[in-house]
Amino acid sequence: MLKTIMLKTMARGALLVAASFAFGTHGAAAAEDASPVVAPAQAVTVYDTALAPGWENWSWAKAELSIELGGSPRRPIKVVAGPWEALYLHHAGFNTMGLKRLSLLIQGSVPDREVRIFAITDGKPVGEGKLLKIGNTGWTDVQVPLATLGVEDKMIDGIWVQNASATELPKFYVTDIRLD
Repeated sequence: MLKTIMLKTMARGALLVAASFAFGTHGAAAAEDASPVVAPAQAVTVYDTALAPGWENWSWAKAELSIELGGSPRRPIKVVAGPWEALYLHHAGFNTMGLKRLSLLIQGSVPDREVRIFAITDGKPVGEGKLLKIGNTGWTDVQVPLATLGVEDKMIDGIWVQNASATELPKFYVTDIRLD
C-alpha cells in the first residue's frame, strides 16, 4: 500500500514538473516574472462623525470626539494641544498599497496657527510630516499625498495632527479623516 501511495505521489510530481515546463512557469525565470497579485485598495475611513472600526484615540493632547458644533451635522474631534502635543489616532498596522493621500477637514479657533500632520509606523512619526497653517475662517480641506508623508505603499499604524509650536494651541477641530 505504501509503495502505491509513493508511486502516485511521484507521478503527480512528475506531471506538475512537466506542466510547468510546457507552460513556461519553471525555474528562476518564473520567480522573476511572478508578481504578487494585490487587490486594489479601498478607501479607509478613519473618522467621520465617530472613529471608524479599528481606530482608537491615543492622543496626548486633550481630544473630545463627536462633539456637537452649532447645529452642524458634522461631529468633529475638538483638540486642545499644549506644546508639541498631538491628536493621535491609532490602528493595527496596515499597508497603504494602492492608497494615494490622506484627506481631512480642519478648522482653528484663532488665526495663523500651525499643525504638523504625520503618518505613524511602529508607533513613531515618519519623516518631517506636513506643516499646515490653520485659521478660524471655516473648514480647510486638506489633501496630503502619502508620498509627502513618506508612507506610500508602506505599513502604517496611525496618524498625528500635532501642535507645531512650543506654545499652547487653542482649540481646533478635525473631521472627515480618510485615506484614499
